[in-house]
Amino acid sequence: MHPSLATAWRRLLTTALLVAVHAAAAADWQLDCPPQLATAQRLSGSAPAGWSAVARTTSAVQEAAPGAAIAGTTSPVSINVFDGPPSEMADLVPDNPNARVQRWTFGEARTRDIYVVCNYADTRIKLAHTVPATAIYCALHGAGGARVVCR
Repeated sequence: MHPSLATAWRRLLTTALLVAVHAAAAADWQLDCPPQLATAQRLSGSAPAGWSAVARTTSAVQEAAPGAAIAGTTSPVSINVFDGPPSEMADLVPDNPNARVQRWTFGEARTRDIYVVCNYADTRIKLAHTVPATAIYCALHGAGGARVVCR
């Protein structure tokens, strides 16, 4: 192969690779909350005299004997977005809290991780996941508040 033709091919391949890398960097990142979360709750000790414990699951209300676990599965109902670990409770307000599709915009030079937290019905248990450091915004999509798309 002629040297100038080889150089032209190398430039073309380099350009193609750079375009592919930039396209991949701009691709959406999607997070779906797990569709079901299995939990178990227990009454610690006995109920006070004259009281009986009951537990509500998504499909029934049943008696909850002391020490017995009440297990159930539950679906996601909403999400929260946090600046830093959720334990620090830095819950971010969406840019458009009353919109049908809520959106959170982040600074490009942030120093802390962003977390998406999935909230489930009938439990205080939540699931948290970090957002890629390259994301500049996330938006809520899909029915039931269970899908987040970030770019």
